[in-house]
Amino acid sequence: MSFLKKIMRAFSGLRLNDKQPLHGKQLDYVLVSSMYAAQQSAYLNAFETGLSKGEIKTLLQDHWGINNSEDAKSILSGLITRNNDPYLAVVYAAYANKANYVEILKSGLPENEHLFQRYLQMYRTISAAIPDAVSSGLFESYAALEKVRDAGWNYGRASFIARCCFDMNYLTANELVQYLEESYNGLKGCCKTWKDYTASYVYGRALSGASHNAGMITIADDLLKNRKSPLLDKTFV
Repeated sequence: MSFLKKIMRAFSGLRLNDKQPLHGKQLDYVLVSSMYAAQQSAYLNAFETGLSKGEIKTLLQDHWGINNSEDAKSILSGLITRNNDPYLAVVYAAYANKANYVEILKSGLPENEHLFQRYLQMYRTISAAIPDAVSSGLFESYAALEKVRDAGWNYGRASFIARCCFDMNYLTANELVQYLEESYNGLKGCCKTWKDYTASYVYGRALSGASHNAGMITIADDLLKNRKSPLLDKTFV
């Protein structure tokens, strides 16, 4: 995308497809991608992203290593199943009882040093990210954060990547809907409201080490309050 085009999009606000907008449950499915879509100035309310093939190809190749259908399905499967990790609860239990975090990790994980080190690093990562997430007002309390964790980040990325892969013909229409529905159902199992979703997305992004999360909080606020946003009249996922 040209520099001028980026500037024009930056001031155009949320993008909607007025010719072929989705409604009902299909719109709900697509809205799981809304945080990522808004960040990329893509359509919020359509299967198609509205981005050029060049933009999508760059995003998929440079950021995700996706070059074909096989790559797409492998990445999407990983994102969708990430929240099913049975040991995530152990890590958050350790954070809730920081004085005994080593004992909690060791007692909750299999006796495997490599696995222990992996989840110890995960514990350190969430310990660094959670205070900022709570103090920024994203969550009312740690308990609210612990419930949704980074589900919005994982399912939100899966949903938008699926849309990009559909635009590149890496996924059929039926496959796209399947991934969108699976992402939506996964999100619904973790997040009660769309505000939960946006907060969870920002928190997950912070966990990944990404910067400029204040900008993502602004995007979240816009999605929830902008009169053009499809999320404005929605509360529950």
